[in-house]
Amino acid sequence: MNEHEEWGGSRWEYTKSQSGWHFDPKRQPRLGRDSFTPVCVFDHDFSDAIAQCIPRTKASSWSSRNDFNKDIEAQGLYSASAEEADLIRAGADPKQEIFNRTAAEDVAIFKNIAEYLCLTDTMIKFHNQTTGQMLHMHIDNFAARPERENSFKITEMDKDPSIMRRFAIMLDDWQMGQAWMFGNAIYHQWKRGTCITWEWRDMPHATVNAGWHPRPLLQITGRQTQATKDIVAAAEWNIDQPLKRVRL
Repeated sequence: MNEHEEWGGSRWEYTKSQSGWHFDPKRQPRLGRDSFTPVCVFDHDFSDAIAQCIPRTKASSWSSRNDFNKDIEAQGLYSASAEEADLIRAGADPKQEIFNRTAAEDVAIFKNIAEYLCLTDTMIKFHNQTTGQMLHMHIDNFAARPERENSFKITEMDKDPSIMRRFAIMLDDWQMGQAWMFGNAIYHQWKRGTCITWEWRDMPHATVNAGWHPRPLLQITGRQTQATKDIVAAAEWNIDQPLKRVRL
């Protein structure tokens, strides 16, 4: 029989219990495993890819973001009740939009990036967070992955988080009012093409767009190869150096 996670009515408390991060708000943040790791800068104008993706994005809330199959409205998202309960306890709107998103495996330049990062079994998503949208503080659990199957099933990636890796690539320059929070660190003033990663099972993070411009982003999630691990290890080793520029 499959093992199952027991969330106890709170995604936040359960995922915190599985995290190896310190949760001490008084600590000064450091780049790397204490927050996030800048990996490289993809030297490319993504305007055409953004224009291709935006018309097909759909607004997502916590309860709709990981639609797994056509019967999702009847079934409900497995994690949604616990996530919405967290929001309600905090006094937030459980149906608040968090971003607009679409699958983007068909976009050639995005596939090129996934190939450079040497991931296998990839899921490629385009996100466009618009004014007023906010993805609240959370720790990833990859609910939409086929391994999870929209269930509380404990998978091999839960037992060994190093199997998986998630990257985010900023598709346009930073604009005022846009921010990512990784633990105690605030990420802003990014440049177009900057690629970052984080320890998905450990690192609490959130995003917000309180500015007046959309924030397009590419999210790539997949299984790590040794080449992927080498890319991340090199980025961590050179974390105080200028980022490597990669021409696509």
